[in-house]
Amino acid sequence: MPSGEYNDEERVCLICKKKLRPLYKNNDWESRKYHITCFRDLIADIKNFDKVCYTKYKYKKKVNGIEVDKIPENHKFVLDFS
Repeated sequence: MPSGEYNDEERVCLICKKKLRPLYKNNDWESRKYHITCFRDLIADIKNFDKVCYTKYKYKKKVNGIEVDKIPENHKFVLDFS
């Protein structure tokens, strides 16, 4: 049972989209946006983000602002070294 007064507010974790359990005894509850375990996993993924981002976080590879899957085969890129 959380300590303090219970307010019926529906807040969800921004990473896993599940409901946040109210923790009124901690001073950071007003600004909390993540589960502690979700945040720890996110910090651990920073080390190898270049590998994890495409599978776990659904990032798309882009070249010159165009997604790699949507680049036509005959598309030519111009390099300017000026």
